[in-house]
Amino acid sequence: MSQSFHKTERLKSKIIFDELIASGSSVKKHPFILVWKKLNVDQSYPIKIAFSVSKKRFPLAVDRNEMKRKIREAYRLKKSDIYANLSNNYAVLLIYTTKEENQKRSSQQ
Repeated sequence: MSQSFHKTERLKSKIIFDELIASGSSVKKHPFILVWKKLNVDQSYPIKIAFSVSKKRFPLAVDRNEMKRKIREAYRLKKSDIYANLSNNYAVLLIYTTKEENQKRSSQQ
């Protein structure tokens, strides 16, 4: 399996996103909240995923975007392990919830 992160793997559908928020299952493990919902639609990838970083905890867009890049890269490198354990299609939202990284940039200003 390739380690790329294709555009078709990203969760972009507002309908699926709203369903995920409204009725998805979730688990919290610091510093993340993982929300998922099983999809009944066949798709080319077993996971449609979105990443979120709180604007409240990271007021600067530069910091939010940097954190999302780091999370996407970690997912991209480990997705073959994740895919190996899946038998169904899922929509997934990964929310970063801590404020630790924000302290560095805020103290420099």
